Amino acid sequence: MSERPISWMTLSKGTPVVASDGEEIGKVGSVVADEEKDIFSGLSITAGLFDKDRFVPAELVSTMTVDEVRVSLSSQEAEALEPYED
Repeated sequence: MSERPISWMTLSKGTPVVASDGEEIGKVGSVVADEEKDIFSGLSITAGLFDKDRFVPAELVSTMTVDEVRVSLSSQEAEALEPYED
């Protein structure tokens, strides 16, 4: 397991997203950013086949590695995230 932080520009779709309590809350659906201006806005996460993607603002992303994304929300708080509208 790699603990080295990575850039949002190299984050892969499908990377597990883990809450502050250690519970996996979904997988990266997409990175929301303005690449031309180098501005990272956040992530959309997919929790299951029938769930809508949810938006995690950049300020709630604690760390990103090749193996996982950690957020500063508990799994219960993550349930209240806004749906992601592309």
